[in-house]
Amino acid sequence: MGGRRIQAYTATGRMDGACPYCQRDLPEWPTRSVPCPHCGNEMLVRTRPLDRERVLVTEADAEMLEMQWELLRERGGASPLRPLLDDEELEAERASLRIRFGREPSQEDVAASLISHRSFEHMRRLELGGYRDFMLAKASLLDQQGKEAEALAGYLGVCFLDLNGARNPPSPGPGGVAVRVAGMVTGFSIDHAFLAPPVIARTLHLIAIADLDEDVVRAVFTGFCERQFQTLRAPLRPHETWPPLGDALFSQG
Repeated sequence: MGGRRIQAYTATGRMDGACPYCQRDLPEWPTRSVPCPHCGNEMLVRTRPLDRERVLVTEADAEMLEMQWELLRERGGASPLRPLLDDEELEAERASLRIRFGREPSQEDVAASLISHRSFEHMRRLELGGYRDFMLAKASLLDQQGKEAEALAGYLGVCFLDLNGARNPPSPGPGGVAVRVAGMVTGFSIDHAFLAPPVIARTLHLIAIADLDEDVVRAVFTGFCERQFQTLRAPLRPHETWPPLGDALFSQG
């Protein structure tokens, strides 16, 4: 595969109960750093950022893992973004689903249902700022569910909307007269284009976990945006928004 890459999190260390130096089986898994009973080298017990597994490592491996933990902290940590949903709307949605299902719906069912119909409402009204927020909530929910590939595509889609300046129509002026703003016919205003640092940070984390290069991520971005947003008449196409997004994600090395 070609394209730029960022530093990935690696499956460093041993999980099979063998010495990371001489590879001989140990009589028991050590609970702390101890010398190997076979070769005498100091075996270190560490947690790796890739999957939070406890592993046995060499001193060189331990240094590598510390560098990866530092990268993870710089990228904003490993916690998924929290879906920002209104508590009253969630409770109303829960009551509606309880009647429809004939049982108590799960929290995930409630959140997914609310996101689905509220995002559609915002899109239909060309309230694309609100639509963008619910698309972010959807990606965050997928992220919390451990659906990392779908979450990555969703976060990339949010970046596409941000780079096109997705906005809501302005509130009516005095006397209820509509306020005319350039770009509001489509719900986009390029003058308000931006990239949200928390979204970029979380996207970086998912790219590092999956160890994807720029070509693969660009293909995911382009495919998702062309399927999801083709009816929105965004002023910039995916291939036009990729250069600034690609630099934001991959210029850090």
